[in-house]
Amino acid sequence: DTPLASPAAHRLRPCGSSPILLGIGSVCTMIRTSMISRLLARRGRTRRDGCRRALSKQTVAPMLSKLQQECWDGYVATGRGCHTLFQLLDTDSSGTVSWQEIRFFLENVRENDVNPEARKQVLEAVADGPIGFNEFQSWLIKGTKIDRDMKNEVATGNYQESLGNPRPDDAEHSWNRHTMSQNLRRMQYAVRGEVVIKADAMAKKGKKIIYTNIGNPHAVGQKPITYYRQVISLCDLPAECGIANPTISSVFPEDVVVRAIEMREAIGPAGTGAYTNSQGIGKFRDDIAKFITARDGHLSLPSNIFLTNGASAAIESVLTGLIGNNRDAVMIPIPQYPIYSAIISRLGARQVRYYLDEDNGWAITEQELEERRAAAVERNGLNIRALTL
Repeated sequence: DTPLASPAAHRLRPCGSSPILLGIGSVCTMIRTSMISRLLARRGRTRRDGCRRALSKQTVAPMLSKLQQECWDGYVATGRGCHTLFQLLDTDSSGTVSWQEIRFFLENVRENDVNPEARKQVLEAVADGPIGFNEFQSWLIKGTKIDRDMKNEVATGNYQESLGNPRPDDAEHSWNRHTMSQNLRRMQYAVRGEVVIKADAMAKKGKKIIYTNIGNPHAVGQKPITYYRQVISLCDLPAECGIANPTISSVFPEDVVVRAIEMREAIGPAGTGAYTNSQGIGKFRDDIAKFITARDGHLSLPSNIFLTNGASAAIESVLTGLIGNNRDAVMIPIPQYPIYSAIISRLGARQVRYYLDEDNGWAITEQELEERRAAAVERNGLNIRALTL
């Protein structure tokens, strides 16, 4: 997928035109030869030119299958390589591919890797005309979308329309749906997705909306816990206006003042506006480690504790460190918190869904976990890196 100095940057040069690209050019030639042979064979033709005679179907087919699967895996994992996939399918260098060619390609891709709706689209469109790169890229996004039940729509366009503005022409911008990170384009985050955008548009028209898309109890009327707010306020206030003020006991309860003094000492003289240790304030991590040790009966070390800016940041940090291979996967429960599928998609990993038992209080069963694990590992060749519990 290396950009080339040619009028059409996504086109690969023919084999032999550049020593640097000799390897990939040879691969493309072999793949094209095999696909042309299959097309001609299906049409009942037997004539072969010199290039096609040199490579028998028996020799090329297994290699073709493996290369196509590896190209597919690479695209799913990185969001890159769409140009290469398109080139492999464009057997006549016309700048277009047919739905029939895509159908042949899908025969060499694991069925579970492809969005069922995208596969259905290919089967129904076999008789349609050829498509260009942009349309192929849009189909590829749909075909590799993890959240299979969600529509593939452009939220920014919908948002502009909700404000009464015309939908922008994507091609006018250098950063657009075709040039952006394709993993990000493929990602769906239901918490802030299409439903929320629609709700915002309705609210602007005067509709009363109760937002339940995230755990946001204050927004729906729950009162904040006074103790937390009071301690935080004393930590934020300058000492002369807060903990060091002689009248402070008449404004705040004694336990709040005691706790705020402890926390101010742990934070240090710089106060709450300064950067802290990258893992978080040491005294706070000491307290957390003691709590975990007492709760679980297992020693917890402060050096192993990382404080993050909310749960989402912690989840992203952990998954970013875990995922390192095209076939890495994470087991997640269904129903799930959408941050898991969103980050898994953006990082180019696969999600292995296991379903909670609604009739048993949404419990996890060992049988369900094992069945999903076995299917992912033994049948689909995935490498499960983590289980979300």
